Amino acid sequence: MKAMSELSPKTIIKKYLVQAKIMQLATVRNGQPWICSLHFASDDDSNIYWITKPTTRHSQDIEANAHVAIAIAVKTDRPLIGIQVEGTAEELTDAAVLGPAMERYIEHHGTDKAFVDTIVAGTNEHKLYAFHPRRFSLFDQVNFSDQPSQEWVIDSK
Repeated sequence: MKAMSELSPKTIIKKYLVQAKIMQLATVRNGQPWICSLHFASDDDSNIYWITKPTTRHSQDIEANAHVAIAIAVKTDRPLIGIQVEGTAEELTDAAVLGPAMERYIEHHGTDKAFVDTIVAGTNEHKLYAFHPRRFSLFDQVNFSDQPSQEWVIDSK
């Protein structure tokens, strides 16, 4: 384990995003919240990607309100580790972005490339969605035992 002086919430969060595979996505529309579990992959900028149908409730909610939250349970037995994130989500349609994001998804989950190719080609009813984080809240009793609540706010460009 690294010395405490070498740890930063950003470094630890990026590591956990690469390791984890399931997230909970929280959306809201017309004041009514919804949450669902999804497989995901992340990129080097900590954007999060998932595949789903645009007809699902969470996709319809995103279309109406792009502001969403994500929770990732990294370690559920003591000592606990979890990540909560706020940001915005969107359906991706640009092929230049779709291709690299889908490659990450394939690598992370071992997804069938033929299935993914149909999404990129637009011939599959599933679509790729992206989440752009604004603020991460980390609760990590392993690496930050004295102060497990940590934050990483993404610099706006």
